Order: sequence, then C-alpha cells, then structure tokens
Amino acid sequence: MKSESAHARAQDCAPCASLRAPAHWRCLALVSDLHLGPQAPRTSAAFVRWLRGLGGRADALLILGDLFEAWIGDDLLEQSPRDEHHAVCEALAALAASGCSIGVQRGNRDFLLGPGFARRSGARLLDDPCMLELGGQRILLSHGDALCIDDHAYLRWRQTCRDPRWQAGFLAQPLEQRRQQALAAREQSRQSQAAMEQLGDADPGEARNWLLREQAPWMIHGHTHRPREHWQGAQLRQVLSDWDLDHAAPGRAQVLWLHPRARWIGVERENLGAGPAPT
Repeated sequence: MKSESAHARAQDCAPCASLRAPAHWRCLALVSDLHLGPQAPRTSAAFVRWLRGLGGRADALLILGDLFEAWIGDDLLEQSPRDEHHAVCEALAALAASGCSIGVQRGNRDFLLGPGFARRSGARLLDDPCMLELGGQRILLSHGDALCIDDHAYLRWRQTCRDPRWQAGFLAQPLEQRRQQALAAREQSRQSQAAMEQLGDADPGEARNWLLREQAPWMIHGHTHRPREHWQGAQLRQVLSDWDLDHAAPGRAQVLWLHPRARWIGVERENLGAGPAPT
C-alpha cells in the first residue's frame, strides 16, 4: 500500500507548469469545488448568474478543480435535453468572449475534462500543480487531492483513473453506461464520507515539500472543503471553500480575489452564499 501511494505521489513531482499573468491582470477570481450539475440546481444557477456579472470585473477566473460533480466525457455536451452542464459551459464561453481569461484544473470529480470542454467553454485546461506567476510572486495552484497522502485507497484510485489507458476504456463505453457508473461511484463516496472526514485532509508536511520543491512561498488549493489560511513559517497555504446553495445552511459560495499591486498582492475572501440555503 505504501509503495503504491509513493508511486502515485511521484507522478505529481514532475516539473511544475507555469501560468504567467500578463501585466494587465489587475483582478483575479479563484474558486474551487463547485460540484455543479443536475443534482445541484440552485448552486449551478447561482454560478451562472455570477459569471454573467463577472465580465469587466475580473481579468481572469481560475477554477481549481471539481467545477462539476461528475464529468463522464466531453460528449456529455452533445446530449439532449440540455442541462446544467450546457448552461455552465455557455456562461463560461460568454465570459471568455468578454475578454476574461479562464483557467480550469481538473479535480477528483471532473478529471475527464478534455479538449471538447475547453473548446465549448473558452477555458484553458491547467496542469495540476500549476505555478501562477503574478505581480512578482510565485503562487502554487492545485486542486489539492494529491496532498491527502494518508488516504491510500483514494491515491490508488487516483493513479488508476488518471491512466490514459483506463480513461480510453471508460470513454469507449456508451454515455448512459458511463452515467450509471458515475452515479454508483457517487453513492459509494457518500457511504464512505465519515472515513473521508478523517483521511481527506491535506498533509501539511507534503504541502511544505511541494512549496520547497517549487521555491514558492504561497499555495492555494481546494478539495478538502475546509477554508482556512495555514501559516508555516514564511509559507502560506490558503484553502478554498466548496460551493453549496442546495443543501448547506448557511449556503456556501466563496470567491478568493487577488489584486496585484506594484509591490504586493491584495487578498480578499467574498462569500456569495451567506444566507440560509433555500428550502
């Protein structure tokens, strides 16, 4: 078990790709773990409304994984009738057309996001991890699931589902068959949620190793649904909140704003879902 986990983590130690922010980026919005889809109609609708108002306000939107609750292949967008997946992609495309740059990392729920999604949404698919070079700072961006090194079972699954051969085999199946498998996997995930509460947190030592390896003082990630600022010496690890306006009370819909200035970067957390969840 230990060797398999170590092998999975070794794959995440490849040289980190970079995202160099143009000089005109003065306002960036970061979100994570929206889990959008038909099972979350209120959250999905709220995100689409927020995107419609984002044009002209943000120069870039960075989504750090789990934009969707499940993504069973880009041909999902060819299905009829239309659903929340189509609405979200169209809203992203409209935002991109307004001049806002959109970057999306794959999460543990939507790791099959591919070039078809990128074309339809106007988004750029980002590596994980990815180094954001902004205002003279190096900020390491990740979904965060690979930091949960105590969850050996998940790391084995992550190694499997990121294998191009496994993905090709899964995508070769009919869409409805893939949909049923995704539903079964989601139910299994719910049943093991109690165990994940204990095993699903990011390991501070692993995060520190990532930052040391990349010579960066700052990391932003999601996945754990435990928003907080973690300081370890001169290193900062910021954890993003998930979004849930369907089941949580009060609702959660948090955005992390970055405002690069001449010598520093302003940081602001905004909660768009501070009120109670609708009934």
